[in-house]
Amino acid sequence: MKRFTAALATVLVLLSALSGCSKKTAGRPFDYDLSKYITLGEYTGMEYTYSVQEVTPEAVTEFINSAMSEKGYGSVEQITDRPVKTGDTVNIAFVGRVDGKEFEKGSTDSYDLEIGSNAFIEGFESGLIGVNKGETKVLNLTFPEDYGKDELNGKPVEFTVTVNSIKTTVYPELTDEIVKDISDKETVAEYKEYANQQVAINNEKTATENKEGQIWQQVVQNVTVSEYPEQDLKWCREMVLARYDQVAQSNYGCTYEEYLSKNFNKTLKDEDIAKEIDTQAQGLVKEYMTIVAIARAQGLDVEGQEYQQKLEETAKSNGYNSADEFLEAVDEGQFYLSLLVDNVMDFLVENAVEKA
Repeated sequence: MKRFTAALATVLVLLSALSGCSKKTAGRPFDYDLSKYITLGEYTGMEYTYSVQEVTPEAVTEFINSAMSEKGYGSVEQITDRPVKTGDTVNIAFVGRVDGKEFEKGSTDSYDLEIGSNAFIEGFESGLIGVNKGETKVLNLTFPEDYGKDELNGKPVEFTVTVNSIKTTVYPELTDEIVKDISDKETVAEYKEYANQQVAINNEKTATENKEGQIWQQVVQNVTVSEYPEQDLKWCREMVLARYDQVAQSNYGCTYEEYLSKNFNKTLKDEDIAKEIDTQAQGLVKEYMTIVAIARAQGLDVEGQEYQQKLEETAKSNGYNSADEFLEAVDEGQFYLSLLVDNVMDFLVENAVEKA
């Protein structure tokens, strides 16, 4: 797969996340007349802005530190003599209130948050910069319109946050020996030049993803869904749960349902949890149907020999011995749709307009 757009990344589950989850056993997803379910709006002439960030010394240092971290360099130190800054990991307690009332899953006594990770809504992490250990700060923010929960979308929210602790990772000075250990370069100078190049490439990639995200968001906003096809809605629920399980396993070493039970005394059948999963699944179905509908309207489908070639190339690039082995590990429907994403996004970008 060439890429996922920034907007699609919020709902499209990467192939690696689908190993072991339910597979579609017959036909391609959405292989029927979509006119009963979806009406496309305008999808050409979408406007976007394109801006590439400059390469900064801070970004280069972050790139180098990340490479060292992967090889086991760096030690975690508790910070007591300065306030929070970007890159720190803070343990926080917070209470969230909407309309003066605490909302569900909006409070905790202990949460580890990396400042700069953008894991929380806009303004939360930046609002903690400059706060010292033991201090409390009130953050008056606003949930995004598309936050994903009807009762919170676009709502003003007040978070009362206490910084329990601050820690950061301290890295050794880069040497030729370390450079040889973390890369195929020989000297510090060579590696720093390489790091600058990679940061520049990443910045361009981010700018492109942002551009595509702007275009795609407008396209989806112009779409009207009259009904959600139950068969594919069920499939997308499974994908949402697969993604939730992956995140819970990565962060907490358990399934999503175990995480809910342990931390909130809830199950997947609780009304609010089921509604949240349904909302995510519906968003996924809407985006998928939009992709397929545009692909059909513009003759961008992937068929026959072209499909088989893409399948074999992807299997090989991901380390599989054959296309059949690859399909045993992933959801073929998801793979097929990922090919349409590439074709459709190329078309949308080619027919979009950069703002003056």
